[in-house]
Amino acid sequence: MANQESSTLVGCLLDVSGSMRNVLETGRSDERAVDRFHAVLGAALNIARKEQQSDSKAKMFVGAFGLDRQAGYPPTVDLCRIAEVLLGDVDRDDRSGHDRLIDIANENNLAHITEYIRNKLTDSVARIISICLRRCPGRISEFIDAIPSADETRELRNRKNQATSATGSGLMTTGFMAAGLVGALFGGVLGVGVKTGADIYEDRAVDSSEGLQLARRICREWFQDFVDFVPRPVSDVVRLLQEVQRRSTGPHRWLSGTIEEFMYGDTPMRDALRRSLSAFRAHPDCDQRVLVLMSDGHWTDGDPGKIASELHSENVAVAGVYLTSDRDVAQRRLYDQPASSWDKGRSTLFNIASKVSASKHPIPVLMSVGWQVPSSGEIALYVCVCTETAVEEFCSLLVSAHSGSTEALLDIIGRLQLDEYISDRHVVTCNNPSDQGNSATCYAHAIAAVMHMALLRIERQEPCPTIEEIRDKILREFPPGDQGRVCEEVLNQAVQWYRLRYRAVDEIGARRAVLHRHPVLTTFRLSKKGWAKFCQHFRQPQTRRAMLTEADMRPHRHGPDDGGHAVVLYACDPHSLSFLNSWGSDWGTNGSFRVQGPAVLEMDERHRLAPVQFYEVFWYEKDLTPSERAAYAAKVEEKLRTYTTKYPSLLELEATCPLCQRISLISDFTGNAREARCPRCSYSFVPKPGDLVQALYARAGLGS
Repeated sequence: MANQESSTLVGCLLDVSGSMRNVLETGRSDERAVDRFHAVLGAALNIARKEQQSDSKAKMFVGAFGLDRQAGYPPTVDLCRIAEVLLGDVDRDDRSGHDRLIDIANENNLAHITEYIRNKLTDSVARIISICLRRCPGRISEFIDAIPSADETRELRNRKNQATSATGSGLMTTGFMAAGLVGALFGGVLGVGVKTGADIYEDRAVDSSEGLQLARRICREWFQDFVDFVPRPVSDVVRLLQEVQRRSTGPHRWLSGTIEEFMYGDTPMRDALRRSLSAFRAHPDCDQRVLVLMSDGHWTDGDPGKIASELHSENVAVAGVYLTSDRDVAQRRLYDQPASSWDKGRSTLFNIASKVSASKHPIPVLMSVGWQVPSSGEIALYVCVCTETAVEEFCSLLVSAHSGSTEALLDIIGRLQLDEYISDRHVVTCNNPSDQGNSATCYAHAIAAVMHMALLRIERQEPCPTIEEIRDKILREFPPGDQGRVCEEVLNQAVQWYRLRYRAVDEIGARRAVLHRHPVLTTFRLSKKGWAKFCQHFRQPQTRRAMLTEADMRPHRHGPDDGGHAVVLYACDPHSLSFLNSWGSDWGTNGSFRVQGPAVLEMDERHRLAPVQFYEVFWYEKDLTPSERAAYAAKVEEKLRTYTTKYPSLLELEATCPLCQRISLISDFTGNAREARCPRCSYSFVPKPGDLVQALYARAGLGS
């Protein structure tokens, strides 16, 4: 991408409304409690870091919505723009906000209000007021006019003391109304502890005072400068969020504290989405677009569904992260449809989220680390999480949601269990199927294809047998009869030639196998009329690329059996199954076809159902030869060295020891792909086959 602008734009929306005060459990080994704001802030930083690694010229914005609108603050702000101003200001003057405002007061003969500045005004508000006054010196006179003189202040203190001493007898000096002027500027911004009757009386005067109106107006006007989301280079986002995170604890907490002080209002989600839409529309050159929304979903400014639809129309992939403190909700799980028990917030975020194919997104990565994934083949970019780990785990992978890096990330992470070539070669196979001609050899074509695909996942010293080589051997050992051959009879023998295995599965099992990128042999039988309709549909130019439905085939289900066929299931979504046929590339969609479901390929003969049969072909590591196992381990370690260099956050994922059940970073485990050792109890165990963790344990010299 040298000398070229990136076409990637990523947005993050962080809900900072009142519900975000709740603590979010971390799920981490140190059991730290983290509030939701800092959890989502960390997730936004992870997204920025990952995007920077994959595309250093990408652009990004981070918006916060849910400021205190009742106090007059704007509903949404650009978090990075605020951080940039605050960081630049402290670089020029690292004194506290109190000291800086006191300095302005001293310069204008207002030294007598020092006590009020320190005791009544938060450092954050003092900082903002001082920034505004330094930036607009003309407003200093307005500031001076709103503050009583030293003589007036002394008189007000005397009256306050008199009123305090007289509280028990019901005496309250009316002159105390004037005291509201000083308190108005300071007391209404930050409350004090236990108050006397005079203090309470003074506070009541604060709300209508000129001084408080001035303070609020200064803060409101300052925040109004940041209401629009402005994309910036992702490197800037990383730098700014790192500084916000660094200054969020201990003596440096002033930066995040300045932001937090004005948060925790209502939830203007629609406004935040609208401003995000404007940001994406302002960059039409960016065709790879992602928006991550982290919230509890309880909007207060109207249903955001229409704006979300407009974002989808602008080709923005929208991801919803539902935050909750309820540990009983389903964790580490993806969904393809909402549940009737969900509240408004969960349903809203699910409906906002884009729907994606499980085979084209980094869903296999999440499956590998224990996430539950529906078998439909399509999922919503939506998760429900109550741990900081789960937030980061999901969000750190979302950089692949935009086109261009989707398959790259899937190739890199999703197939670490030896599956190096299946995607690319599988695609080639599906797009260029061998033509079986007119002979009844479909069984040989289909079985050879699934066995070849399974063998591609084994690292061998010798070349992998081709489909043609496997097919020819099948035809020699099992020559075709008038009706072909029974596939199970062929499979029973053929898998032994290459130390493979197979098992019969139902539709759900077949879908899961496809999502794990395992080949699935499929057989079905049709009536004579059924075959006529099937062939007509996928040969005619008008319909050959269209899905064949149950309604299309229902009139042709009954009748005598007119023969069976064997094909390869290679893709699925909630509404269809896609198969690789063996009738040449001029048939169907480049030799493949799509049906609504298994019922399309079933027939009823004399009230007996001839169902579709699915067979998953796979292998066990224990069945490999020593040289194959060694090649497998070496290849995994070689790939891991590359992967962990390019995607270092892989090693930041966590795993649970099966013995002590304690959580540790994957990078802390030692051992290899066949035996991992827990860093806490030193227990050695064999990682589960197909687990991403299995490959990470063999992380190319980073362990043992």
